[in-house]
Amino acid sequence: MDGVIVDTEYYDFQIQVEFITMHNPNHTFSDKDLVNLVGKSYEDLYSLLQKFLDYKLSVEEIERAFNYFSEQRYRKIDYQKLFRKDILFTLDYAKEHELALAVASSSKHQHILDVLEACNIKDYFDIINSGESLVQSKPNPEIYLRTLNELNISANECLAIEDSYYGIAASRSAGIKTIAYKEKRMNIDQSNADICAVDMLEVFNIIKQYSKKEL
Repeated sequence: MDGVIVDTEYYDFQIQVEFITMHNPNHTFSDKDLVNLVGKSYEDLYSLLQKFLDYKLSVEEIERAFNYFSEQRYRKIDYQKLFRKDILFTLDYAKEHELALAVASSSKHQHILDVLEACNIKDYFDIINSGESLVQSKPNPEIYLRTLNELNISANECLAIEDSYYGIAASRSAGIKTIAYKEKRMNIDQSNADICAVDMLEVFNIIKQYSKKEL
């Protein structure tokens, strides 16, 4: 969802870097180091932030501080402005051709609902799964395996759209053909994806091609 349906992945990254700089103003981490934050599950994110803060705070302290910090920033977000509206072509096409749709996101469940409702697309989706409810979120494939099971389909009957290294790793580990939504602002490794698309219109055309043949 974040970084695919809405262009929030880069915004998340900026918040994380701002948080690190606030607590560790003299850090010397490079963009290559910091980009490892992108697409992390919450548990992994807090542990990585602890490293970037030179272990000055406990994981529990970081969780409380970062959640408060990010919530303040997210109150200012207009998801409609970050909504990749061209995804509506894919959503409408899927409903017209009776293709199942699911969100499988590492984000908190309420955050997922807030975004989908703000973009007026929640009712398109048959399944909404959050990594919040799993023992291990991405890059572990559990969220995709659960989603496949709930949709009652096999991995070779679907496509995943991802943008982060960890998301791509999760979907590919579940055996799902994966489209990477190309990210140009951050040096994210998307090489493990089957296909890379530059925008939602290209994603739509790829989905149309695959829906007409066996995945």
